[in-house]
Amino acid sequence: MSRFVSINLLVFTLVFISLSCNSSSKKSVINMSDITPHSERNISYSNKEKIDTIDFGFNSAVANELGFNLSGLAFIERPMFPDRFSAKRTKKLALRQEIDSTLFCQWSFKDSTQTKNAFYNWIDCFGEKNKSIHFGQKVNFQKDNFIILVNDTSLTYISSEKKIQLDDWLLFFEKSQKIKNWKTLIYQGTRAKATWYSVIEGKKEPLKPTK
Repeated sequence: MSRFVSINLLVFTLVFISLSCNSSSKKSVINMSDITPHSERNISYSNKEKIDTIDFGFNSAVANELGFNLSGLAFIERPMFPDRFSAKRTKKLALRQEIDSTLFCQWSFKDSTQTKNAFYNWIDCFGEKNKSIHFGQKVNFQKDNFIILVNDTSLTYISSEKKIQLDDWLLFFEKSQKIKNWKTLIYQGTRAKATWYSVIEGKKEPLKPTK
């Protein structure tokens, strides 16, 4: 009888552990649709009049000078994949514009090794469907338009349902952060495949896929 009880207890323990692992695994999957700006639930924007009085770490004056027409900004607290890689500083914002919003995220790392680690792990497990994407591969990453920019110590992600003006954003970084060079730039328009570039002194050069 004692042996029978022990076996049942062992089976119960194994089943409990299995269910716990499955539950933990499901919680770790990030649903990108929960954090994209076109779903504006639970986003509390600061209006245009208050933008200059709050330190969002985003140069709204330069953005509006370039025609971005921001009407509000809001912090985004929900987790994203690059959050896992111990960035020194993280900035996640929803930029409200006339008819839509743009998600703007930037992670700053200690060195190029950490930056590369975050970037390559992210593209190896990208988005809701955990797509594994090779460097330079011309595929559709996600439904929305986006830009990813990588330099030695930062990883930047910009995403929106509406068209993203790539050259305007490059000029924004040049004016606001004095950045003219990007080791890797990925740009994808609506229903298109991503294109890959490096940027040297503000000029884009196509990148070839790795074999």
